[in-house]
Amino acid sequence: MDIKIKTDLKQVQRKMGILSDKTFKKVISEGINFTGEKVVNAQRQMLVKKLHKPKPFTVKSIVMSQFSKPRKGRLKATVRVKDISAAYLYYIYTGKTEPARKRSYASPTDEGFTKSNQHGNIVTKAGLLRGLSKTEKSNRANSRFIGVPKGKGSKVYGVWERKGKKGREGLNLLVAFTPFIKHRKFIDWFKLSEKVVKNNLYKEVNKQMIRRVRRVMK
Repeated sequence: MDIKIKTDLKQVQRKMGILSDKTFKKVISEGINFTGEKVVNAQRQMLVKKLHKPKPFTVKSIVMSQFSKPRKGRLKATVRVKDISAAYLYYIYTGKTEPARKRSYASPTDEGFTKSNQHGNIVTKAGLLRGLSKTEKSNRANSRFIGVPKGKGSKVYGVWERKGKKGREGLNLLVAFTPFIKHRKFIDWFKLSEKVVKNNLYKEVNKQMIRRVRRVMK
């Protein structure tokens, strides 16, 4: 996302003629970077507010990946979501429907959702999704498979555990999966970022301007 603030920098610089061209660009650059930090903090705070117990890793995935430099063509900063988190946060920001079964992570429904950690993830230390059988047939007690059981039983797609001796006394649904996840747009990335920039950019530039002028006037 690009947020462009149109300003005649040359005119502003002439009015503040006490500063050299190099110093003036430093002032603008520093103001942009401080504003970028505020955008990062605002986005992180919104994740904590809107999501249920998000992992620190997820919150810290909002970063400023490019800092403004006091050079022509470099007076800009970039705030983004790290690629490793963008795959799942994408739907938080867009509200689009996700084809859950095609993802590398499971998407549980409320039915059979009994195995979860403090963050609501079903990939627990017990290894719920680890060591799954590749087929519905097995002679191991408590063995698990992912899919839909054969026969006239349940047609629920999920993680099932075989019960009884040699796993032949029925199945126990551990977690049910949904084929699609209908997301709701929790955060408007663009609206929030633009609001923070408009409320803080000129303030931050002004702070740096005053600091530099005071230094020159000493």
